[in-house]
Amino acid sequence: MSDEQDLLAGGGPKLPSLKFEKVGDVHGGLVTDVKKLEDRDPAGIAKTWPNGDPRFVYVLTVKTDEGDSNIWCRGIMITAIREAATKAGVTELIGTKVSIRYTGDGEKKSAGFNAPKLFAAKVEKVATDDRW
Repeated sequence: MSDEQDLLAGGGPKLPSLKFEKVGDVHGGLVTDVKKLEDRDPAGIAKTWPNGDPRFVYVLTVKTDEGDSNIWCRGIMITAIREAATKAGVTELIGTKVSIRYTGDGEKKSAGFNAPKLFAAKVEKVATDDRW
């Protein structure tokens, strides 16, 4: 479904988000959709960079054994996915299998913020049967 169709249909289905709460958590699945959204804080205010440019978040919809879920990707997680995709020779995520692991916490840079979460990712091409 396109972004326009989602808008007209009332936003589309609300899928559960997969959380990375403790070091060692791993989530992933077969990527069925990727959306780029303007990032917002909990109050709904758009986040921007110091120069005023909007910040973005990528939402991966993945098919798991439990059903479809979303993974919200920002910062270090995006870098991990890009590096894994490059290593796998993948140029499009839809149709690939993605696994993301919370590997630890980075250096806390400010008293008002949590330490950044660190991630490792694996991207795998899914075999298709081209005989049909």
